[in-house]
Amino acid sequence: MKQYPKLFNGYMLGTLPLPNRAVLAPMTRTSAEPNGVANDRMARYYSRFAKGGFGLIITEGLYPDEEFSRSYHHQPGIASIAQADSWIPIIQAVHREGGKIIAQLMHAGALVQHHAFTPIAPSAVQPVGTMLEDHGGSGEFAVPKAMTLAEIRRTIEGFKQAALRAKYAGFDGVEIHAANGYLLDQFITDYTNRRTDDYG
Repeated sequence: MKQYPKLFNGYMLGTLPLPNRAVLAPMTRTSAEPNGVANDRMARYYSRFAKGGFGLIITEGLYPDEEFSRSYHHQPGIASIAQADSWIPIIQAVHREGGKIIAQLMHAGALVQHHAFTPIAPSAVQPVGTMLEDHGGSGEFAVPKAMTLAEIRRTIEGFKQAALRAKYAGFDGVEIHAANGYLLDQFITDYTNRRTDDYG
C-alpha cells in the first residue's frame, strides 16, 4: 500500500474518530421492506463491510418524509420512528465490528421511479430520460408539481426531523444527498429550477 500510506491510519472526521480512511460510499439497493423498514438482510450487508475493515459506512439514501420523498419501491426510510427503530440493530452490528455509520438523507424530488404519487420539485420540469427498470420504474418520468412555499417549509422540516430520528437511532452522523439530480440538486440546477421567488 505504498501508494496510500495513510489508508489504514485513524482519522478524525470533525469530532467523529474513524479507525481508518476506508469509506463505503452510499449505493442504492432497494432491499428494505415495502413500508421502508430496514431488515436483517440489510444488517448482514452493512455489518460485512465493517467486519471487512471499512472504518466508515454511508448508507444508501433514506427518504426523510412519508409525503413525497421516496424515490424507489423498497427504498429504506427514516420518516417514522418505526423506520428509525429498524436501523438500531444495523447500527449496533456495524459498531460491534468496529465501524461507524452515517445515514444519507435523500429526497427524490422529481426523480420518482414509480407512479404512487405525483412528484414535487422546484419547478414543473420533466426529468430527462426514462425511469430505471432495475429499480421498478418504467417509461418516462412524470412531470412534477412545482412546490409551494408551504411544501418547501414542510420538506425542510422533514429533513430536520429525519436527522433527529437518525440521532435517536444511534447513527454517527448524517449526510445530505445534494447531487445526482435529486431534490436539492434540482434547486441548484438552472434547468430544473425556474422559480422567480427566494428559492429560484
